[in-house]
Amino acid sequence: MLGRCRFGVPCDRPGRVSGSDSRIDGGVMGSVIKKRRKRMSKKKHRKLLRRTRVQRRKLGK
Repeated sequence: MLGRCRFGVPCDRPGRVSGSDSRIDGGVMGSVIKKRRKRMSKKKHRKLLRRTRVQRRKLGK
């Protein structure tokens, strides 16, 4: 069984599914790792918002 990489494209790494999958290598992910991933995704989202805000200002909106 092939996993899916970015944008839903099949990947040649079996057993791994990108995104919010809570299992790694057959085991349950620890709460510390979950919290860290959540925090990092939140920071990435804020960074993307900041970038688009700058682009909108340059366009005069």
